[in-house]
Amino acid sequence: MLNMNTNEIIIDKNSSSIQISNKITAIQRKCYNYMLKVAKNEFKKDKNKKIFSVSAEELLVFFGIGDNNYSRLKKELSILNRTQIQYNILGKNKRSKFFGAFTLISAFEYSKGVISYSFPEKIISMILNPKMFGKINLIVIKSLRSRYSIALYELAEDYINVQIPKMSIEKFRELMGIEEHQYYKFGMFKKYVIDVAVNEINDRENISFTITYELEKKGQKITHIKFTTHKKEEVLQLKDRQKKFYGWKKEIVDKYKNQTICNNLTEIGYLKWTFFYINQDGFLGKIINDSRTILDKEEALKVWEYLYQNPSKMTIEPLSQYDILMKDFKDRKVEQVTTTVFGDKTVITSKFIDFKIDRDKDSEMFDYFFIKIQREDDSIIWSKNSFSFDDIVVMNFV
Repeated sequence: MLNMNTNEIIIDKNSSSIQISNKITAIQRKCYNYMLKVAKNEFKKDKNKKIFSVSAEELLVFFGIGDNNYSRLKKELSILNRTQIQYNILGKNKRSKFFGAFTLISAFEYSKGVISYSFPEKIISMILNPKMFGKINLIVIKSLRSRYSIALYELAEDYINVQIPKMSIEKFRELMGIEEHQYYKFGMFKKYVIDVAVNEINDRENISFTITYELEKKGQKITHIKFTTHKKEEVLQLKDRQKKFYGWKKEIVDKYKNQTICNNLTEIGYLKWTFFYINQDGFLGKIINDSRTILDKEEALKVWEYLYQNPSKMTIEPLSQYDILMKDFKDRKVEQVTTTVFGDKTVITSKFIDFKIDRDKDSEMFDYFFIKIQREDDSIIWSKNSFSFDDIVVMNFV
């Protein structure tokens, strides 16, 4: 399974397989890219390997199809298996011997939650060991909703260090997978294909560039389109910060797996006696009163970012006597039994709701504390006398 705990999963995707006739849906293209990345990882280990495998669950979860939607996944893969795609449309790879149409996957088989698949024999070397490629980020692909946005993003990455060539409208329609009867009026094509793709890419903070375009006319007819990418310095700086953050986080996880790493994160809303630990799978959890809970993604990120910015807080601080009282004795109830001269017994129950150190008493062994008490009639008072820590812990608690 690919590592999801990162801000980027890069695949070196062959230019010829980027510049394809986009006759597939966003989900199908996402699945193909994911399967291609898994296959490339396996291919690096065994150059003779031709059949690759991926779990159905990780495909479903990664792309949000629904973790039990196996029938839809089967349908999407069946379409990939039979859809003919034209490669190398713009001819970037001048040396490529492959022009024509191929299916994206030549075969697949589903068994016990695992999908086994293969690529067409003629192009397997080209796509798994490319000489000319674009660096495609699967995390970005995952976030894009439109199939046109995905196709344009991949095209822009393919030409990231050079200019995207000017294209005829017919050629660009082919790249977008638009049939002749679809969006035949240019105004509709511009609104529902070009602008949708450009706007979605420009709205994504995790893409390191923005895209603009110019249209070329011949008479009254729009004949060509020219895209230009513009680097986003803020995104580049953000990616650098994220790279450093995730690198630091990985080091901490590797070093402290199955260990408690800190407590006393009161600055971000936790009690001092909330301890944080890393479990055997590398997830961050918290311990409260011996109860362990794995943090959800959002809460874990908040803690990780705070520790990254405040490395001195990643330590175990011993609990003071006051901390222990607040942790173990706050909201505890005590009973006070009195006996009248006639032998009748009266039981009064009080609840401890706070403690305060008696600064007038000094002891090397322990502090003395005043106790804030809530009585049975809900009135609240502070004790007139202070008590030692040892005196409090042995009181007659209910």
